[in-house]
Amino acid sequence: MVTLLIGAGLIILGIVVIAHDRRTLLSGLLPFLGLLTWLTGLTPVWLASTLFVIILPLGILGEVLTHDGYWLLSRYGTSAKGYFFLVGGFLVMVFAPLFPVLWLLWRSVLTVKLMLAIYGYVAVLIDAYLLATVINALPLTIKPTKILILGAGLIKGGVGPVLRRRLLGGLALYQRFPKAELIMSGGQGDDEPEPEAVAMHRFARQKGVSKSAIRLETNSTNTATNLSEAKRFINSGDRVVLVTSDYHLLRSLLYARRQGVNCQGLAVHTPHFTFTCNAFIRELGAYTIIHRYLIPLGLVLVIILCLI
Repeated sequence: MVTLLIGAGLIILGIVVIAHDRRTLLSGLLPFLGLLTWLTGLTPVWLASTLFVIILPLGILGEVLTHDGYWLLSRYGTSAKGYFFLVGGFLVMVFAPLFPVLWLLWRSVLTVKLMLAIYGYVAVLIDAYLLATVINALPLTIKPTKILILGAGLIKGGVGPVLRRRLLGGLALYQRFPKAELIMSGGQGDDEPEPEAVAMHRFARQKGVSKSAIRLETNSTNTATNLSEAKRFINSGDRVVLVTSDYHLLRSLLYARRQGVNCQGLAVHTPHFTFTCNAFIRELGAYTIIHRYLIPLGLVLVIILCLI
């Protein structure tokens, strides 16, 4: 009964967070922890099966890292990075199906208990991040006055597949709300012949968008500066929709929240699974940098709880 009440409380708290501002990891973490609390009342076999589903995304990421390590070694020869990806990814991948078995049989052994806690902590963060991304990709509830499209690296001086999908997604939204203003955001990288926003502007013009409907932000160098530089085109009363790739959505919205840009997100699907997983791994790394103190603190608390 107590676990049911705690689980319900966490889920309700998550709903409150989502209703207030869903651009936070808590929008995924609180409901997920609530469900986990409910699952503790299951029989050991069902609980072990549930745990396997929970850690499955981490196992998939391990498979992708293994593939990356093999690709690096076969293409570029022996390298520390290649072996790190190959061995590290393989260990993560293999450990995933063993997790429920270890939990059932040897969770009382301190070493195994610590290993399970660390692995489970990382898995929960990944699942919460995925759930928060899905929640933030829910259908829009506003009619935008500004559509902010985030840039991506140019390929051979032109719009590449990732950027093209972002542009097509943003332009499709613009067709639904033609009174909105488009903001193209992207500066010039060291290997790019022009700012990304200029190439984005040219693409939109070729699709029939009038020049007066487009604003260019050409100074940004990363996601954080995309938002800080684009703010000068956004007024306090604007209803903003931020358009970017699905794997990039949550972190972009987190930066928008930090910059005081009130917006909702439009996630553009990325079709290539391996590319998406690799990009998602980079996003997780970037997210841990944003919370460089909070996430390690959580891990320390989990380890302390295991030792008590």
